[in-house]
Amino acid sequence: ETAYTAMVQHERNQSVLVSGESGAGKTESTKLILQFLSARTGRASGIDKMVLASVPVLEAMGNAKTGRNDNSSRFGKLIKIQFNEDYYIIGSTMEHYLLEKSRLIFQAPGERNFHIFYQMTNG
Repeated sequence: ETAYTAMVQHERNQSVLVSGESGAGKTESTKLILQFLSARTGRASGIDKMVLASVPVLEAMGNAKTGRNDNSSRFGKLIKIQFNEDYYIIGSTMEHYLLEKSRLIFQAPGERNFHIFYQMTNG
């Protein structure tokens, strides 16, 4: 609420940082923020649903089995939500940053490469 209100009152871009350890609920928190922004504007744009629909694809390419988690995210993402002059959501862009490129050629014992490689061979 604070970021949205500041954007409207000060007409300046705002940022919300979602961080935490594996399993802390970052994806769920992002989902709730997107749903809140969509509801707060008073007009459902469907952008939140489109952004969330891309998550399984990103996870397939950026998640891997690690010693601590079978579905550990090995990437970061920046989601930018665009608003029009009436502060309605009109678009979104997403950039992802692969944080663990070394996993492509080496995995520690008990760990695996990115999920996408196993999904492609099983498909």
